[in-house]
Amino acid sequence: MSFLEVALANMPAPTESTPGTKIIQPRRHKGRVVVWEDLSVNHMDAIDQATTPDELRSILGQIFGMSDHRDNLKNGVLMDLFVYTILHARRQNFNKEQTSAFFSIVKRTHAVCVETPFGNVQECYNYFTELLLCHGTKRPPFSVDLFDADQVRNITDYVVNTYFRHFKLYKYVFTPKVQLDLTMKYVGIPETPQPEEEEQKEEEQAGPDAEAAEQQEEPQEVEVPPTEPEKTEETEPEVESPRKKELRSLIQSQLASQVKELRQSVDEQLKINDQVLTQKLAALGEGESSKGGRTSSRGGKRK
Repeated sequence: MSFLEVALANMPAPTESTPGTKIIQPRRHKGRVVVWEDLSVNHMDAIDQATTPDELRSILGQIFGMSDHRDNLKNGVLMDLFVYTILHARRQNFNKEQTSAFFSIVKRTHAVCVETPFGNVQECYNYFTELLLCHGTKRPPFSVDLFDADQVRNITDYVVNTYFRHFKLYKYVFTPKVQLDLTMKYVGIPETPQPEEEEQKEEEQAGPDAEAAEQQEEPQEVEVPPTEPEKTEETEPEVESPRKKELRSLIQSQLASQVKELRQSVDEQLKINDQVLTQKLAALGEGESSKGGRTSSRGGKRK
């Protein structure tokens, strides 16, 4: 089991973002040459001296200030990513310059992933491919031919099958939880005050009379049996705020107008149906009278 899976099993729910903080939206990043930017020549010399994964973790912890990677779950996941990147570079026999560039590509791809809690897998992958192309084609000063075609293909397969396969897991670990506060404004209705402001206004309007009433009610609540307060709560009328009354009146007026229009349409439809029915009855009456006249005339001829 990898450290990422262990961290996800032991990690609490993600922290919510503080209200009012500006959240970065997914954006495009431009790739450039990043060799020797995160791991210098001296760093690579120290890394080459590490023979075990624990020694490699210790050296990387000193370089990036993550000595608490065993206790801090986030740093532990990040350390796991760094160590496996170095180990893959060793398996592919990368030199120091290639290892430094490969490490920076993975590190900067991760930084773009966790800069926003929103989904940016496409932007992240585009940035990764641009970084890789900047180290696979000879076009100075914009790019250098540090990796050949086979190495570029190998790095792409490794990053896709390891990092991008667990993209959402890294999002869950390193990004905060975003909560949407939706505010709606209606035409003709004042804005809804904040709950704290509304409570303060109610307390100010109540004044000392409410405090005296509360003091009088406190001993009564102790003396009354536990079943009686429930009945009093049910029988007490609910006091509506002016905002609720205004909203109720607006809804009632809208419903009344719609019911009125519905009644008018029903009445008109009934009138139309009555006219059609009377026309049909009149046509039937005329047909029967004409038939009766024909039979009488035939009877007269027989006589």
